[in-house]
Amino acid sequence: MNLLSWNCRGLGNPQTVNALKKVVKNEEPKIVFLMETKSNKDWMIMVCDKCEFKHGVFVDSNGMSGGLVLMWKKDIKVEIQTFSPSHIDALVDGGTEYGWWRMTGFYGNLETAKRPESWTKLKQLSNTSTLPWIVISDFNEITRMSEKEGGSTRPRQQMMNFVNTINCCGLRDIGYVGPKYTWWYVRRDGEQIRERLDRALVTTEWLNLFPKAKLHHLTSSASDHSPLLLRLVQKRRRRPKKIFHFESMWLKNPRCEEVVLEAWYDGLADQSEFPLVSCLEKCRVKLEAWNKIEFGHVGNRIAELQKHLEWLERQPGTPNNVHDMKETRMELNCWNEKQDAMWLQWSRINWYQAGDRNTSFFHAKALARKLKNHIEGLLDENDCWHED
Repeated sequence: MNLLSWNCRGLGNPQTVNALKKVVKNEEPKIVFLMETKSNKDWMIMVCDKCEFKHGVFVDSNGMSGGLVLMWKKDIKVEIQTFSPSHIDALVDGGTEYGWWRMTGFYGNLETAKRPESWTKLKQLSNTSTLPWIVISDFNEITRMSEKEGGSTRPRQQMMNFVNTINCCGLRDIGYVGPKYTWWYVRRDGEQIRERLDRALVTTEWLNLFPKAKLHHLTSSASDHSPLLLRLVQKRRRRPKKIFHFESMWLKNPRCEEVVLEAWYDGLADQSEFPLVSCLEKCRVKLEAWNKIEFGHVGNRIAELQKHLEWLERQPGTPNNVHDMKETRMELNCWNEKQDAMWLQWSRINWYQAGDRNTSFFHAKALARKLKNHIEGLLDENDCWHED
């Protein structure tokens, strides 16, 4: 089971919604906790549906600030205990292997003067259950100065109040994999401030239940906060072998016909016993090679930019690095737009409105074609079913 937590800084922007859908599709979380949605319940229900989550609890924003949502897949059981503008507390059924455990999505007050109210709330929550407990959140606070880069020095007592709250609740930091900082801000003078504001805190009982759990700091160009992905159990997934498809967008390039003709002549020149098979194989090889040079692989390019952005976020906040991060985020957004266009093409829909980019409708159409064209097996003349 995977859990996702993200301060998305508003879900009114279609680009942010698309970014959320992409990370949900790639990481397949069963539970998602979002902060700063800046949206009402009706809008969040629509977002929940777009991300294919069947259940959720929503806390409306206060104007253009706040807003929480906890949504989960239909195949797991979640019982909501309490919620407020700063938290959603729930019990999760881990089945016969893990039993019930507790998850709290928490949001620390953005105002420093009101931060003690957040710590009081967290202490109150710690006394309401004895189940294994995890708190995943943007706490808006750090535990030590090494978790901050740039800007003014954080008052020591302010950090100690947070540390004392963690200890009082019997919680411990689970650590992380990926870039050190989860929030960034560039001032007008060009200086970048980065801090580790987002984290997961767990009790010893919870860690004993999920000893292999790891928290991953992901990268996103749609928010100034990194999404947090918690993998409870580490599993390797086998990727199916990719099947060659002729892309209709290739026909818009005059070079495509030349590539096919060259491949066809090469196939005939082989003088194979099966010339058609030889010609088609030559076409496949040459078109794949030409596609990599001419078009590249959009998904790979996005992955490369994500990896490069993650690498930049690990580096010191020098002016050059700040500029590179800005340029990388802009390029990443452009490639995401190209990927949206590819999904539209694959869906075989000829009409397209600007406000419907990469919606579940086009994904569903593309998936429907894939399922329709898929051959599960063959029935031979003896009525025997073959799947190999």
